[in-house]
Amino acid sequence: MHSSTASFKPWRWGLPVGAWVVAGFLLRAVESGLAPPTAWRGEQLVAMAGRGGLASVLGGLRAVVAGSYWLRANLAWEQHEAASMETFLGLTIAADERHLYFWLNGARMLAYDVPAWRSGDTPLAVGRQVRGEQAQRALQFLEKGINWHGADPAMYVEMANIHLRQLGDGASAARYYRLAAEQPGAPYYTARIHAELLRELGRPQEALKWLRGILPHLPADDPAARRAVVQARIEALEQELAGR
Repeated sequence: MHSSTASFKPWRWGLPVGAWVVAGFLLRAVESGLAPPTAWRGEQLVAMAGRGGLASVLGGLRAVVAGSYWLRANLAWEQHEAASMETFLGLTIAADERHLYFWLNGARMLAYDVPAWRSGDTPLAVGRQVRGEQAQRALQFLEKGINWHGADPAMYVEMANIHLRQLGDGASAARYYRLAAEQPGAPYYTARIHAELLRELGRPQEALKWLRGILPHLPADDPAARRAVVQARIEALEQELAGR
Protein backbone atom coordinates (compact mmCIF):
# COMPACT_ATOMS: atom_id res chain seq x y z
CA MET A 1 0.00 0.00 0.00
CA HIS A 2 1.65 3.20 -1.14
CA SER A 3 -1.04 5.84 -0.87
CA SER A 4 -1.21 7.74 2.38
CA THR A 5 -4.81 6.62 2.84
CA ALA A 6 -3.32 3.86 4.96
CA SER A 7 -2.46 6.41 7.62
CA PHE A 8 -6.13 7.04 8.43
CA LYS A 9 -7.49 3.60 7.65
CA PRO A 10 -8.37 2.75 11.31
CA TRP A 11 -10.98 5.50 11.55
CA ARG A 12 -11.96 5.99 7.94
CA TRP A 13 -14.81 3.50 7.83
CA GLY A 14 -16.08 4.33 11.29
CA LEU A 15 -16.66 7.96 10.34
CA PRO A 16 -20.41 8.59 9.98
CA VAL A 17 -21.56 10.35 6.87
CA GLY A 18 -22.83 13.22 8.98
CA ALA A 19 -19.40 13.65 10.53
CA TRP A 20 -17.86 13.73 7.08
CA VAL A 21 -20.24 16.52 6.13
CA VAL A 22 -19.18 18.44 9.23
CA ALA A 23 -15.56 17.85 8.21
CA GLY A 24 -16.44 19.29 4.84
CA PHE A 25 -17.73 22.47 6.44
CA LEU A 26 -14.50 22.68 8.44
CA LEU A 27 -12.58 22.41 5.18
CA ARG A 28 -14.59 25.36 3.92
CA ALA A 29 -13.38 27.35 6.90
CA VAL A 30 -9.79 27.02 5.75
CA GLU A 31 -10.47 27.52 2.05
CA SER A 32 -9.44 31.16 2.37
CA GLY A 33 -5.86 29.88 2.63
CA LEU A 34 -6.11 28.02 -0.66
CA ALA A 35 -5.60 29.40 -4.13
CA PRO A 36 -8.23 31.97 -5.13
CA PRO A 37 -11.30 30.49 -6.87
CA THR A 38 -10.93 30.20 -10.61
CA ALA A 39 -13.58 30.10 -13.30
CA TRP A 40 -15.21 26.71 -13.62
CA ARG A 41 -13.75 24.62 -16.41
CA GLY A 42 -16.04 22.90 -18.86
CA GLU A 43 -14.38 19.58 -18.00
CA GLN A 44 -15.31 19.98 -14.35
CA LEU A 45 -18.93 20.86 -15.05
CA VAL A 46 -19.30 17.97 -17.49
CA ALA A 47 -17.83 15.55 -14.95
CA MET A 48 -20.23 16.74 -12.26
CA ALA A 49 -23.35 16.82 -14.42
CA GLY A 50 -25.76 14.02 -13.63
CA ARG A 51 -23.91 12.99 -10.48
CA GLY A 52 -26.09 14.83 -8.02
CA GLY A 53 -23.46 17.21 -6.76
CA LEU A 54 -23.44 19.96 -9.35
CA ALA A 55 -25.99 22.20 -7.64
CA SER A 56 -24.20 21.88 -4.28
CA VAL A 57 -20.82 22.63 -5.83
CA LEU A 58 -22.11 25.69 -7.65
CA GLY A 59 -23.82 26.70 -4.41
CA GLY A 60 -20.52 26.90 -2.55
CA LEU A 61 -20.27 23.44 -0.97
CA ARG A 62 -17.25 22.33 -2.95
CA ALA A 63 -15.35 20.87 -0.01
CA VAL A 64 -18.39 18.91 1.22
CA VAL A 65 -19.07 17.38 -2.19
CA ALA A 66 -15.40 16.62 -2.83
CA GLY A 67 -15.11 15.01 0.59
CA SER A 68 -18.07 12.73 -0.07
CA TYR A 69 -16.61 11.62 -3.41
CA TRP A 70 -13.21 11.06 -1.78
CA LEU A 71 -14.86 8.82 0.81
CA ARG A 72 -16.47 6.77 -1.97
CA ALA A 73 -13.14 6.54 -3.79
CA ASN A 74 -11.61 5.14 -0.63
CA LEU A 75 -14.43 2.62 -0.27
CA ALA A 76 -13.69 1.45 -3.82
CA TRP A 77 -9.99 1.34 -2.91
CA GLU A 78 -10.79 -0.84 0.11
CA GLN A 79 -12.69 -3.25 -2.14
CA HIS A 80 -10.02 -3.19 -4.88
CA GLU A 81 -12.50 -1.81 -7.43
CA ALA A 82 -10.10 0.08 -9.67
CA ALA A 83 -12.59 1.44 -12.22
CA SER A 84 -14.99 2.73 -9.57
CA MET A 85 -12.11 4.21 -7.58
CA GLU A 86 -10.82 6.11 -10.60
CA THR A 87 -14.29 7.41 -11.37
CA PHE A 88 -14.69 8.85 -7.88
CA LEU A 89 -11.18 10.26 -7.91
CA GLY A 90 -12.15 12.15 -11.04
CA LEU A 91 -15.31 13.44 -9.40
CA THR A 92 -13.38 14.47 -6.29
CA ILE A 93 -11.04 16.76 -8.16
CA ALA A 94 -13.84 17.95 -10.47
CA ALA A 95 -15.71 19.12 -7.37
CA ASP A 96 -12.69 20.80 -5.80
CA GLU A 97 -9.32 20.89 -7.54
CA ARG A 98 -7.62 23.06 -4.92
CA HIS A 99 -6.54 20.42 -2.40
CA LEU A 100 -3.11 19.02 -3.20
CA TYR A 101 -3.85 16.04 -0.95
CA PHE A 102 -6.42 14.69 -3.41
CA TRP A 103 -4.04 14.90 -6.36
CA LEU A 104 -1.04 13.26 -4.68
CA ASN A 105 -2.87 10.43 -2.99
CA GLY A 106 -5.09 9.80 -6.00
CA ALA A 107 -2.00 9.42 -8.18
CA ARG A 108 -0.43 6.99 -5.69
CA MET A 109 -3.55 4.85 -5.68
CA LEU A 110 -3.45 4.65 -9.46
CA ALA A 111 0.29 4.14 -9.86
CA TYR A 112 1.08 1.77 -7.00
CA ASP A 113 -2.01 0.23 -5.46
CA VAL A 114 -3.85 -0.94 -8.58
CA PRO A 115 -0.81 -2.83 -9.99
CA ALA A 116 -0.35 -4.46 -6.57
CA TRP A 117 -3.95 -5.73 -6.66
CA ARG A 118 -3.56 -7.11 -10.16
CA SER A 119 -0.11 -8.66 -9.82
CA GLY A 120 -1.08 -11.90 -8.07
CA ASP A 121 0.13 -14.92 -10.03
CA THR A 122 0.24 -13.14 -13.38
CA PRO A 123 3.32 -13.55 -15.59
CA LEU A 124 6.06 -10.96 -15.15
CA ALA A 125 5.40 -9.50 -18.59
CA VAL A 126 1.75 -8.90 -17.72
CA GLY A 127 2.74 -7.32 -14.42
CA ARG A 128 5.10 -4.93 -16.20
CA GLN A 129 2.36 -4.02 -18.66
CA VAL A 130 -0.10 -3.26 -15.86
CA ARG A 131 2.50 -1.16 -14.01
CA GLY A 132 3.20 0.78 -17.18
CA GLU A 133 -0.47 1.38 -17.93
CA GLN A 134 -1.26 2.48 -14.41
CA ALA A 135 1.81 4.69 -14.25
CA GLN A 136 0.60 6.49 -17.36
CA ARG A 137 -2.87 6.94 -15.85
CA ALA A 138 -1.33 8.41 -12.72
CA LEU A 139 0.89 10.73 -14.75
CA GLN A 140 -2.11 11.93 -16.76
CA PHE A 141 -3.96 12.53 -13.48
CA LEU A 142 -1.07 14.67 -12.21
CA GLU A 143 -0.79 16.54 -15.52
CA LYS A 144 -4.41 17.49 -15.05
CA GLY A 145 -3.49 18.54 -11.52
CA ILE A 146 -0.85 20.91 -12.83
CA ASN A 147 -3.32 22.36 -15.31
CA TRP A 148 -6.20 22.69 -12.84
CA HIS A 149 -4.51 23.23 -9.48
CA GLY A 150 -1.37 24.96 -10.75
CA ALA A 151 2.26 23.89 -10.82
CA ASP A 152 3.55 22.64 -7.50
CA PRO A 153 6.90 21.03 -6.62
CA ALA A 154 5.14 18.15 -4.86
CA MET A 155 3.33 17.19 -8.07
CA TYR A 156 6.55 17.19 -10.07
CA VAL A 157 8.27 15.09 -7.39
CA GLU A 158 5.40 12.60 -7.54
CA MET A 159 5.70 12.39 -11.32
CA ALA A 160 9.47 11.93 -11.06
CA ASN A 161 9.06 9.07 -8.60
CA ILE A 162 6.49 7.33 -10.78
CA HIS A 163 8.85 7.53 -13.75
CA LEU A 164 11.67 6.15 -11.64
CA ARG A 165 9.92 3.43 -9.64
CA GLN A 166 7.23 2.21 -11.99
CA LEU A 167 8.68 2.91 -15.43
CA GLY A 168 12.41 2.68 -14.71
CA ASP A 169 12.90 5.93 -16.62
CA GLY A 170 15.74 7.77 -14.90
CA ALA A 171 16.00 10.46 -17.58
CA SER A 172 12.37 11.50 -17.16
CA ALA A 173 12.73 11.34 -13.39
CA ALA A 174 15.69 13.71 -13.58
CA ARG A 175 13.71 16.09 -15.78
CA TYR A 176 10.78 16.21 -13.37
CA TYR A 177 13.04 16.69 -10.36
CA ARG A 178 14.50 19.67 -12.16
CA LEU A 179 11.00 21.03 -12.79
CA ALA A 180 10.25 20.54 -9.09
CA ALA A 181 13.46 22.33 -8.09
CA GLU A 182 12.61 25.28 -10.32
CA GLN A 183 9.26 25.96 -8.63
CA PRO A 184 9.01 28.71 -5.99
CA GLY A 185 9.40 27.30 -2.51
CA ALA A 186 10.71 23.94 -3.71
CA PRO A 187 12.46 21.79 -1.08
CA TYR A 188 16.23 21.92 -1.38
CA TYR A 189 16.49 18.16 -1.81
CA THR A 190 14.83 18.30 -5.24
CA ALA A 191 17.87 20.04 -6.73
CA ARG A 192 20.27 17.56 -5.13
CA ILE A 193 18.32 14.56 -6.41
CA HIS A 194 18.26 16.04 -9.90
CA ALA A 195 22.05 16.22 -9.88
CA GLU A 196 22.42 12.71 -8.48
CA LEU A 197 20.16 11.28 -11.18
CA LEU A 198 22.22 13.05 -13.84
CA ARG A 199 25.36 11.48 -12.40
CA GLU A 200 23.76 8.02 -12.37
CA LEU A 201 22.73 8.54 -16.00
CA GLY A 202 26.37 9.07 -16.96
CA ARG A 203 26.02 12.83 -17.36
CA PRO A 204 28.49 14.15 -14.75
CA GLN A 205 29.25 17.37 -16.66
CA GLU A 206 25.58 18.35 -16.51
CA ALA A 207 25.41 17.41 -12.83
CA LEU A 208 28.48 19.53 -12.07
CA LYS A 209 27.13 22.53 -13.97
CA TRP A 210 23.81 22.25 -12.16
CA LEU A 211 25.37 22.02 -8.71
CA ARG A 212 27.67 24.95 -9.39
CA GLY A 213 24.61 26.92 -10.42
CA ILE A 214 22.61 26.24 -7.28
CA LEU A 215 25.44 26.53 -4.74
CA PRO A 216 25.44 30.37 -4.52
CA HIS A 217 21.74 30.33 -3.70
CA LEU A 218 22.00 27.88 -0.78
CA PRO A 219 21.94 29.63 2.62
CA ALA A 220 24.75 28.60 4.94
CA ASP A 221 22.56 28.97 8.04
CA ASP A 222 19.79 26.58 6.90
CA PRO A 223 20.59 22.90 7.63
CA ALA A 224 18.02 21.74 5.07
CA ALA A 225 20.02 23.41 2.29
CA ARG A 226 22.94 21.00 2.91
CA ARG A 227 25.36 23.52 1.44
CA ALA A 228 28.40 21.56 2.63
CA VAL A 229 27.02 18.39 1.02
CA VAL A 230 26.55 20.16 -2.30
CA GLN A 231 30.07 21.58 -2.10
CA ALA A 232 31.44 18.10 -1.44
CA ARG A 233 29.57 16.68 -4.42
CA ILE A 234 30.96 19.42 -6.63
CA GLU A 235 34.50 18.58 -5.55
CA ALA A 236 33.91 14.87 -6.09
CA LEU A 237 32.58 15.47 -9.60
CA GLU A 238 35.49 17.77 -10.41
CA GLN A 239 37.95 15.04 -9.35
CA GLU A 240 36.02 12.42 -11.32
CA LEU A 241 36.07 14.49 -14.50
CA ALA A 242 39.72 15.46 -14.04
CA GLY A 243 40.70 11.79 -13.91
CA ARG A 244 39.15 10.96 -17.26
